[in-house]
Amino acid sequence: MAEFFESYAIWAIWIIFGLFFLIFLVMAPCHAVFLLPFAGLPLFWLLPLGYALPINVVIWLATPFLYRVIRRAMRKPIQDGFQSLIGTEAEVVSKSAPDHSAQYLIRAQGEIWSAYSTDVLEIGEPVNIVAVKGIGVVVKQAKNGSQPGETSNRKTKSSGAKDKKQHCH
Repeated sequence: MAEFFESYAIWAIWIIFGLFFLIFLVMAPCHAVFLLPFAGLPLFWLLPLGYALPINVVIWLATPFLYRVIRRAMRKPIQDGFQSLIGTEAEVVSKSAPDHSAQYLIRAQGEIWSAYSTDVLEIGEPVNIVAVKGIGVVVKQAKNGSQPGETSNRKTKSSGAKDKKQHCH
């Protein structure tokens, strides 16, 4: 009877260990990458030691570099749709017809957007995107030092409360 409990005790420990990590993943799925080194452990049951050990060593050595890349990506602000355009620079492409609800069409980050402005803008003039209105954007004239060709090189920044928001935690 003691042998029965000894042989199944190790499996019970593994099941409890697995349930702990399953709950951990459900609570914080962004931490799934921390389990990567443990992904190679079943190789010791499936492959001879001569194959399993080098594969596991490579996984364990590559993991810190992967963590660094993932951590850097998770610290970047969230950029979702046209909200990420706020604060970027664009170029006026055309004026809309008087019967059209948007006043201008602008090119921002390689895409054409409907734009509204209280300023009088000319085609080719650089503008700054200051807000979102419906499915269009609100723009203001850019400062004099800007060139229209610089629009695609501008770094995108988020607005308001999104500056502090990160992908995980």
